[in-house]
Amino acid sequence: MLRASVGLLITLLSFALLVKLGLWQLDRAEEKRALMAQLEARQQQSLSWPLDDDDLAGYRLGIEGRWLSEHGLLLENQVLNGQVGYRWLVPFEVSAQQPWLLVDLGFVPAPMQRTELPVLPALPEYGAVEGRLTQPGTNRLAMALLPEAGITTRIQALNWPELTQWFEHPLVPAVLWLEQPSELGFERPWRPINLSPEKHQAYALQWFSLAAACLVIALIVAWRGRLQPAQRVDNLG
Repeated sequence: MLRASVGLLITLLSFALLVKLGLWQLDRAEEKRALMAQLEARQQQSLSWPLDDDDLAGYRLGIEGRWLSEHGLLLENQVLNGQVGYRWLVPFEVSAQQPWLLVDLGFVPAPMQRTELPVLPALPEYGAVEGRLTQPGTNRLAMALLPEAGITTRIQALNWPELTQWFEHPLVPAVLWLEQPSELGFERPWRPINLSPEKHQAYALQWFSLAAACLVIALIVAWRGRLQPAQRVDNLG
């Protein structure tokens, strides 16, 4: 009897947790819809340099300056069309007294061996760039920069405070998704959000389905718990 009660309690707690996870995914879906609407509203709005706001995602920006190729970064754990690789990010300097801005030069396929780094094309020293600003969300499971110095530094996450310390120079907490010059870099599809609202809804459905399964199990356990005492009484009679 005690074992059945413990099992029922665990099942009910699992049900509550799964429902909570499903509701959280629905909240995330609404947040993503609001973000997508905000990005769409900003797609034709341009900002001027220097940037003096923390909320930059979606706005357009055009600047002239200098490529700091020697400080280029390769952001790991990126996937495009089923292929694993990196995002090639290079700081851009408008003036020495102002923060640098990371420019996204696209997806670079990873070599077969992790000890190897991809071959990257040379960039001009000076130029003009134009694109849209993104502010990648923080992955709480992988927040550490974990830089691996080389010809191009390989990093695990966009951690702005750690990057500022690494460069010993302030950074704008955003990335410019490069549109012009279009011939620079590699393929770079516009993906300002990682998971669509529909994806979050699909995850919510999975959690709710598991919760429903837990509820069915709990009802079966409760029904059997009631049935067994009744059977004992019948046997005694």
